[in-house]
Amino acid sequence: MSTSHSPLFIVGAPRSGNTLTRRVLMASGQIYIPPETYVFGEILTRWPKWRGLPWIEQVWLACAYFDRHEHFEDFEIASFSALAETVAEFDKSRQTVKHFFAALYAFMAREHGFTTKRWGDKTPWNTTYLKAIVKAYPDAYFLYLQRDGRDVVASQVKAGMRDTGLAARRWVEANEACRTYLKRAKRAPKHVRYEDLVRDPETVFADIFAWADLDYSPDDLTHVPQKLGDVARHAHHQAVTQPITDRSIGRWTQSLTTSDIAALPNGFADMMQMMGYGEPEQQDA
Repeated sequence: MSTSHSPLFIVGAPRSGNTLTRRVLMASGQIYIPPETYVFGEILTRWPKWRGLPWIEQVWLACAYFDRHEHFEDFEIASFSALAETVAEFDKSRQTVKHFFAALYAFMAREHGFTTKRWGDKTPWNTTYLKAIVKAYPDAYFLYLQRDGRDVVASQVKAGMRDTGLAARRWVEANEACRTYLKRAKRAPKHVRYEDLVRDPETVFADIFAWADLDYSPDDLTHVPQKLGDVARHAHHQAVTQPITDRSIGRWTQSLTTSDIAALPNGFADMMQMMGYGEPEQQDA
């Protein structure tokens, strides 16, 4: 097992295998990745504006972002107050946003029964703040998951997003951010296609583990860790606990019509081609 404590960020558009990858990595017991944090990037970018505040106020303000978030219950933690009380006592040398986040992830790990010091994050919304995240964590491990945009749009619609145009724009923007800002990371990011991940999980995950400096075991593909939080709470994550399958590849043909594809926003077709998925045309059933 690696002794490196550099964080690992799973990035890419929503519905690209982020939660599945989180589950498999956590099954190894070597890294803790919480439910989607949503506000990580917002706190990171707002923190410089709080420098005029006393440290204790910065800490309590940051913790309030989690305590008051609409998806707070996904964390399965009663309150972040205990964390705030501890971090508020940090000496001057540790009064930074990165020390706050290190303490935050360690706190969540302990609450969920993990003892590992290695942490990661798999929040798709982090792509919105990827420029700042790469700048703050240039030595981090960035795992960039890619997936056919048509399947992503169809999957988001099935998960509850009614606007196919918004889902498509989110896919384009997430991939644009990854293609632009990951070039600035000091450590070469890992690019993985969802389609490869589910077609040949043994090979692909073994490769991911080696890149991430983690020890791989085939048992990690089937073991489901406890305390996954959002997985149990949200129906669109339920498949994550089941055996890995490639049945969802191309499922967009069952739900998106020719008109749906034609109405997708500007930039979608270009991104599909740049990512090697070809023209986003309706296929024959």
